[in-house]
Amino acid sequence: MSEFISSAEAFRIARERASVAAAFEANTLHMAVFDAREAGMSVRETAVALSVPKSTVARHWREGHHCVQPVPAWGSVAAWREAHAAVWAHNPHELSDDWVPYAWGVEADRTVVTRKSRGRAVLSRDGSSIAFEVPDESADQ
Repeated sequence: MSEFISSAEAFRIARERASVAAAFEANTLHMAVFDAREAGMSVRETAVALSVPKSTVARHWREGHHCVQPVPAWGSVAAWREAHAAVWAHNPHELSDDWVPYAWGVEADRTVVTRKSRGRAVLSRDGSSIAFEVPDESADQ
């Protein structure tokens, strides 16, 4: 039985990491395509540089594109922070932003994953003022 307990725990950890990795991959792909577009690269150049099909780049290239992001259903705050540290180890600016965009909770007999907001921008109708409201995350801690 101890072999099963060990392999079951290994499976749980692998599933958690894979779930978070899929969400990170989708987020960073979208970010990389946006950055390539802003840098003046072509769809073809971007596809070659990222080793993805041109159709994938073209889909993310469109102005206002929002793809359905995979939800890290098996993830956790700890797994997200571990993946964040690994993915952004080369970039101190991104590495310093340790915000976790999801909250994992348990309700009855199920896990609930909620996408958190960084806040919202409020613009006046005449465009003379902009305010940014940051949500209170103290309840999430």
